[in-house]
Amino acid sequence: MHKKLIFTLLAVIGLLAVPATMTYAARNVHPGTPNLVGTWRMAIAKTATSPEPNETMQTFFADGNYLETNNNLQSGSTGHGVWMGSGNTYLYSFQAFTWDKQGKYNGKRIIHGTLHMDSADHYTGHGEADVIDLAGKVTKAVFAADFEATRMEIQLP
Repeated sequence: MHKKLIFTLLAVIGLLAVPATMTYAARNVHPGTPNLVGTWRMAIAKTATSPEPNETMQTFFADGNYLETNNNLQSGSTGHGVWMGSGNTYLYSFQAFTWDKQGKYNGKRIIHGTLHMDSADHYTGHGEADVIDLAGKVTKAVFAADFEATRMEIQLP
């Protein structure tokens, strides 16, 4: 009887240890391939269709949603969109409202981009923007640029 109780007790302890070990491992494992989820600092250099360099903050959420904001008031509001992909290659699209130089709403931009992660904390890519005016007229590829981004990291005080 005593051996049976000890055996049962050890079996219960063993069964409790497995989920605890798996939880610890899942929280402390680094993915084998880069993961896009997170917040990124993106830089867009000056080009023929982008007369001003831009800085952009992007957030890719695990559920496939996307948010972006940038330092150029002419290029639009905070963008809302979606993304998909895996491994090192991803596609994303988002929309932002636009205003003229006087601050009057004048339409929206739909941006389509492709990016390639070359490390866990850096990617490069290419994007194009279609402009839709207030009458609904779509002008394709008004803006095109290459870009690169680095993952935002915690800044210790």
